[in-house]
Amino acid sequence: MIYGYARVSSKDQNLARQIQTLSGLGVDRIFKEKASGANLSRPVLKQLLAILKPEDEIKVISLDRLGRDVNDVTNVIIEVRSKGATIDFLDMPSYEEVDDENTRNLLSSITMELQKYLAAEERKKILERQRQGIALAKQRGVYQGRPILYGPDVSNLDRRKQYFEIKRLLKVGTPLRKIQQLTGRSMTLIQRIKNEMEG
Repeated sequence: MIYGYARVSSKDQNLARQIQTLSGLGVDRIFKEKASGANLSRPVLKQLLAILKPEDEIKVISLDRLGRDVNDVTNVIIEVRSKGATIDFLDMPSYEEVDDENTRNLLSSITMELQKYLAAEERKKILERQRQGIALAKQRGVYQGRPILYGPDVSNLDRRKQYFEIKRLLKVGTPLRKIQQLTGRSMTLIQRIKNEMEG
C-alpha cells in the first residue's frame, strides 16, 4: 500500500495543495491532519504508523510536514523502517542516478539530517518571532493573551467556584495530582493557580 500523509498546523489552514499533489501520485489512501508539528501528539499520524506493514510506503510533501522536532522526526522514520516500510519526502532528491548503493544511502542520510536541522531551526525562528511579537504588543498595551476561564472575577459562577476550590485545596497542602482527581481540572490550570499564589 502507498499512503500519503498531509498536515497543516492549525484548523484555519488548508490541506488542499498537499492532497492534490499526493493524489496525483496515485496513493491508495491519504491521512489528513490539522495539528502542530512541534511534537508527536498527533492521533492521525499514530493511526497511520499503527497500520504499516512491510513493503508499505508513505509519501509526504516535505519533511517539515512530518514534524519540526529533530528527535521526533528521527523516531518516526525509525519506526517506519522497523516495520519494513519506507517513507518518501517529495522535496528531497532520491539520488537514483548514483550507482553505488552505499554512496546513495550516505547522500540520502546527509540530505535528511540537513532537512531535519533546517526544520528545527525554522521552528525556533517561529517561536522567537512569536515571543518578539508578544513583547511588542505588551509594550503597546494591546496584548490580551489567552482569556482567563477560571479566576476570581470570571462571569461563569461554576468556574469561579472551582477556582476557589482549587485554591483552598492548594492552601491545605493537597498534592497536585489529588487536586486533579478531585476537581477534574487540568494540571496546567492547577499549576497556574499555584504559581499565582506563590507569586
